[in-house]
Formats: sequence, C-alpha cells, structure tokens
Amino acid sequence: MDRQKGSLTTADGTIGYTVEDGTWVRITDYGGTDTEVRVPGEIDGYPVKAVAKKTFLSRKQLRKVVLPDSVEEIGDWAFAYCSNLENVWLPKKKMKLGSRIFMECPAVRRIYAYVPGTERAESGGKQGNGSGRDVEDQQAALLAAGAGMLDTEYLMNPLEAGTGEWLCKWDAKMNAVMDEEDGEGYTKMILCGEEDYGSSLEEFVKNKRKGKVRLAFLRLMNPIGLAEETEGKLKEYLTAHTKGCGSEESWEVLLGEHGHEQEYFEIFADIGGVTEDNFDAILSDMPGEYAEMKAFLIRYKSEKMGEKDFFDGLSLD
Repeated sequence: MDRQKGSLTTADGTIGYTVEDGTWVRITDYGGTDTEVRVPGEIDGYPVKAVAKKTFLSRKQLRKVVLPDSVEEIGDWAFAYCSNLENVWLPKKKMKLGSRIFMECPAVRRIYAYVPGTERAESGGKQGNGSGRDVEDQQAALLAAGAGMLDTEYLMNPLEAGTGEWLCKWDAKMNAVMDEEDGEGYTKMILCGEEDYGSSLEEFVKNKRKGKVRLAFLRLMNPIGLAEETEGKLKEYLTAHTKGCGSEESWEVLLGEHGHEQEYFEIFADIGGVTEDNFDAILSDMPGEYAEMKAFLIRYKSEKMGEKDFFDGLSLD
C-alpha cells in the first residue's frame, strides 16, 4: 500500500497523518495542549476518512473533539484515557468503529451524532430538566452513557442513536444492570485480585448501588422513548435509597456529585426523594456552600408540600 506521512499545524495543535494510496488521509496522532480540537475534513486536497487507533490516547487536556463528516473509520482506543473529554461530535452515518474508543473517559457527557452536510450546533448542551432539553442533547447524553456507564459497544452506534430500536436496546441493557443483585460480581473480583470497589463486600455493594443511582438519574434526565413502567422502576429505586432509608446512596450521589445542579434536585424532589420526614435531615447535611440549593428546597417545601398553619390543626370543624 502506498503510504506517505505528513503533519499539519493548525490552531488546535499538530495533527500527524498518512496519505493512503494517494487518495485519502488517515489521522495518526495529535500533539497540542488545546482543550478543543476540530479535525479538518480535508488535508492537502485529500479527504480525511479515518482516525487511527490511539490517535488521541491520554490527551488529558481535551474537553471537546469534532470529527468531520468525511470520517468513515475510528480505530481502537482512539480517545482512550482522555479523562477530561466532555463533548464529542461524530457524523451520523455508517462507520467502522474499533474497540473501546472511549475507554476510561469518565467525563464524557455527550456524544453528538450530526447529519453529514448539515451545520453542527456545538453549544455543548442545554440546561434544564429532561423534558426541557433538546432531543439532540438527550440522544447525545444516552449515546455517551452507552459507551461509558453501560460499557456496551453495540450501543456506540451514531447512525442508530435515538431510533426506537436503539432506545429499546439501551433500556434493555439498563434494566439488566438495575436488576442485577448488588453483591453480584464481588466473589469474582476477590478471586481475580481486583480492587476497583474496595476490599469489603459492604463497600462493593455501596458502590454498585451508586452506579445504579447514576444510571437512574441520567435516564430520568433524558427521558426520550422511556416507557412508563421503566420510568416508575427508576423512580422507585431512587426513592428507596434516599435520606432516612436503610441505605442513602441516592442522596449521597445527588449531594456529592450534583450538589449545585438544580435540575437534579428538581427531579429528586418531584419523584418523592424529599419528604416531610427527611426534610430537616437533608438540610442539615448541606453545608453553607449549598445555600442556593437549600433555598430551592425550602421554596419547594413551601410550594409543593403545603406548609400548614399551626392553628389549622386545632380546628374543631
């Protein structure tokens, strides 16, 4: 195969590449410190058709990557260990995708699949609860979670993302995770000498529950195509682990990971995670840095829980 190496210096950094057969370009490596990278659709007059394996491996400064609609192939571990990568744009087309493209990329929140030939909206996601989010943002969140939280390669499919069939596959995998016993996998972890969840069964179970809580929150925040029965199941799981229950992982994840995001508190309160019984305990858990969320919860109690006047309780009627 005729192959010619080259490099291109752009505003985003230096892109290494090879010209394959004198007709098309494969991106092979990247050097730079920018937080955003836009791979060009053409180099030296040749279309960029592939991103080689490990091209962006361990580029920890990266937060945003946009690939051109000319790309037809992405190699193994192309973005692996990009620990701060948050948003990715891929063409919504049939592509050859390698293994574990986004392995160990915990910060990826959205992978957008844009239609080739159309203008890309690269705002990085809208705020608001699930019903107020753009459908494109919801699809992007679920596509990212399919590759990350669910670690399922067949869900990493930009062409099918958002379709009814794809959403059914997504929810089937999610339900399998939610239905799994909290202690399942512990014995295997010990026998294999893994320490991902700590050494004790108690710690393993706690982290397993937190993983389910994160998954439930994410799906409720992005409810496109969500069946009523599945929605109820997720809500029930979150409320079963709220403040004041035998285990409090829902509240711990909410406060520890989303303590300044009102959209999460709104969902949690609306599904019954905040009650008259646990309200005071919840407020006492929140230090001064969460003043804004405290104020929200106080307003919520006043408006939604129906504060009763003391003297109303003494009425003889």
